[in-house]
Amino acid sequence: MTAATSKQTAASASQDASQDMSARPILSIEDLVLLRIAAAPATRAELQRDLAPLVAPKINGTVFRRSAELAIGAYGSQQLITESRGRLTATAAGMRVAEDLITPYRITDGGWDGVRTSLIARALGLKIISPANAKAFTRAEGLAALVLQHHFGLGVDKVLSPTSLRAGLAVVALEKAFGNKIKTGLGKGSGLPGKAGRVLAGQLFKSPRELATDGRLVLALATEIAAAPDATIDGLTLAVLRRLASTPAMEAAVKTIEKRKAAPAPTPDNDQTPLISEPAESRVAVRPDMAEFSEAVVSAARPVSEGWPGNRKAFISLVWKAIRSTRPEWELSEVAFKSMLAEAHRSGNVVLAGADLKDKCDLKALEDSKILYKNTVWHFVRVED
Repeated sequence: MTAATSKQTAASASQDASQDMSARPILSIEDLVLLRIAAAPATRAELQRDLAPLVAPKINGTVFRRSAELAIGAYGSQQLITESRGRLTATAAGMRVAEDLITPYRITDGGWDGVRTSLIARALGLKIISPANAKAFTRAEGLAALVLQHHFGLGVDKVLSPTSLRAGLAVVALEKAFGNKIKTGLGKGSGLPGKAGRVLAGQLFKSPRELATDGRLVLALATEIAAAPDATIDGLTLAVLRRLASTPAMEAAVKTIEKRKAAPAPTPDNDQTPLISEPAESRVAVRPDMAEFSEAVVSAARPVSEGWPGNRKAFISLVWKAIRSTRPEWELSEVAFKSMLAEAHRSGNVVLAGADLKDKCDLKALEDSKILYKNTVWHFVRVED
């Protein structure tokens, strides 16, 4: 009975020390967007290029782009970022918020690569980034070693050599098997020959196997533990950074986007349902000028736009719904909105587009979005990247 209890206690301790990296989510999509902008001014295309892979495959490119656009709008209203000629820049307040996201590390002059290094260190539980650790981040073997040291609770203060790490992994495998004080005499690798140690360490794979060298063992096991796409430095780096993304936050983003996408557009052609509770006689409609109206239309179109960079467009009906909800003080009817939209297009402030009949579009959304102007029919608001 005592032996069995000892085994269970040791096995439990080993499991606690070797907790999965995915059990500690840290950052949301919104956090990543702010960090990327704080690292160096960026366009939306650069945000997509640098950040979308970090949340894939759970979040596809379209949903990421919409989530990022919502974050950009929120940060802009909080004066954490500014936008000029399509390039987003963090304000002093935005830099402070971004710094808090990666404490105790700092956003240095290293740009996005420097921030990525800080994020890797945080994912691996490093309190400081030593020169040796920084060098390890650039080599597949070094990063693989740190991944395994962190995962199996072997300490990350220094990067272990493949031989020393193989010995440590063999001890972990023995503890899992026997649950006793097997570390005695084996901690420095002197108690087991290399082949026997690799056989034992190979038991830590989901499907136990034996590899010919310590280096191959470390790379293969780290690739499996981190769920990396391959055993290269790029593959391992991507896997480590993906572990930072907060799964609950990503799932919430997906639900928000899908709910917005599925929401039915207003059906009446001239819907004037009041959106504020004040008596009509006490209200004075505040109508926008052309510049304000056009800017609001483009901002409302971005989160609900679809397509690829350079050819993104949003249903007019979805844009109308967003304007109706966010700008109740304008007291626009749908007819008035569409008339102003047509004028904004005619004056070059907004670009509208018609539907390609070859595309499989939502027929109801097309009908709700339709604007007739002379001999032209428009259904979409174009969004420039």
